[in-house]
Amino acid sequence: MDDKLVESKRIVFVTVGTTSFDSLVRVVDSDQVKEALSEKGYTHLVIQMGRGSYIPKKSSGEDGSLVVDYFTFSSSIADYLRSASLVLSHA
Repeated sequence: MDDKLVESKRIVFVTVGTTSFDSLVRVVDSDQVKEALSEKGYTHLVIQMGRGSYIPKKSSGEDGSLVVDYFTFSSSIADYLRSASLVLSHA
């Protein structure tokens, strides 16, 4: 992977762990929050949604908007935490 491309990524990682916290996922998936993150220079939003039932809207970012992806669980979120410029979590 091109090092310059990796350096230009600014990732926001949202995690709710094994819980269900649809209100947090819904808020970070809102156009208002995604626009604010873009304005701050973030390029990617990755949401770990746990057992929640709200499904975020994926985006490839082709139109210049934030790239958005989500998943329910992972055996380890360490790589996501390391690559993130900002982490939002359910505590």
